[in-house]
Amino acid sequence: MALKDRIQGPGGRKIFAGTNIAVYTLLGLAIVVALNWFVDRNNKRWDLTPEKKYTLSEQTAKILKGLSREVTIYCFDREGGTRPRKDLLGNYEVLSKNVKVKFVDPDRNPALAKQYSVRTYGAIIVASSEKHFEAQAESEEGVTNAIVRLLKGQKGIYFIQGHGERDMENTERGGLSNLKKALENENYIIKSHVLMQNLAIPADASMLVIAGPKNDYLPQETDAIQKYLAGGGRALFMLDPAVELPNLTQMLAAWNIKMRNDLVIDENPVAQIFGTRPEMPLVLKYGSSPIVQPLARTATLFPLTRSFEVARDMKQGVTADSLCETTAESYGVADFNPKMTMVTFRQGKDVRGPLSVAVSGSVSAGSGEQRKEGRFVAMGTSSGAANSYLGFQGNRDLVMNMVNWLAADEDLISIRAKAPDSQTLTLNQKQMRTILLGGIFGLPLLIIAAGFAVWFRRRR
Repeated sequence: MALKDRIQGPGGRKIFAGTNIAVYTLLGLAIVVALNWFVDRNNKRWDLTPEKKYTLSEQTAKILKGLSREVTIYCFDREGGTRPRKDLLGNYEVLSKNVKVKFVDPDRNPALAKQYSVRTYGAIIVASSEKHFEAQAESEEGVTNAIVRLLKGQKGIYFIQGHGERDMENTERGGLSNLKKALENENYIIKSHVLMQNLAIPADASMLVIAGPKNDYLPQETDAIQKYLAGGGRALFMLDPAVELPNLTQMLAAWNIKMRNDLVIDENPVAQIFGTRPEMPLVLKYGSSPIVQPLARTATLFPLTRSFEVARDMKQGVTADSLCETTAESYGVADFNPKMTMVTFRQGKDVRGPLSVAVSGSVSAGSGEQRKEGRFVAMGTSSGAANSYLGFQGNRDLVMNMVNWLAADEDLISIRAKAPDSQTLTLNQKQMRTILLGGIFGLPLLIIAAGFAVWFRRRR
């Protein structure tokens, strides 16, 4: 029999088919090996998860790319227990040549574990030179915050009390406990100060926070705040509507900011997609300040807010700018009070939008090396920072960016890491029954039918 006939025969076809399978298998393996070699050689990673689980946030990337000294991240764990942490920490090494990641078994290297006071398996230590800090959580937020603390140290933020301000320890909907935790996670030290009892601003205060006072400040208190900013101090004001604040209003006017005594209503139908109400303006328009630049195309919510107006004629040494604006469908209800039973636009009295609901500015004094710059940010609501709304879309990033700008930590201004979304599948009884019958009976019967069809075809 000729070679051609042997190849074309039944046995030859089987050999030829087997050879094809072997060639394609080897080719596939070669592609996989080459791809892995390329990725390993060039330190490349691709995150194909829908929630970008293995991609570091904009804030972390910004910090790592700005590193000017070497940082070593130690992960202390037993062998075989570091896989999830390798996926996370490996990204830090990819983004910066100044970051080195080392995995250490504390049982095999007890001296190093003792040097860094490691008490538990899985501890992550961030070290540089003689300083080191332990990450408070085995997450991107925990590791990045440890790096920030290592590089910048800690700054004190004082929440002013004594006028019915929101409580930073309160864990209920109206409290600020979530904001306090977020600030502490970025290594700020949070304290309180009763200004009417002691007009001297603490020396370690990097900024003051006035969050939702129910009563106006005394003239002596506003004078102390103005003096503090003139000396280079920083302050964040969250001033709710329906509260008469003539002294605080006068203080802001000295910085070219007119604070209106109104309630902003926004009837833009787009806001209904988020389930908000007209008295809860949804903001998508931002100014040019670095505070809000990362928030482009990100919504923020201002529930129960008053509005501001930036004066056109700036005073010497003072600058002011709008941060967040409502839509053209909005308007400010002048002289609003909670006793109003109906709120509608009143021609000639109320103000048409767009309206500014957050502003920022600076106050400069002196010249040359003696020149000092104070900074301030004012929001028309304190509800946006409360526990009930801080987690809405970009609210947390907005408030934290305000704090970062005030504290001169501009490199921290960004979009922060979000907790991964839980992936859940909800099925009704009919869908569950369909899956059950298909899995237990349908699939096995399909396999049997396919096998019978192949047997019957070969018999023919």
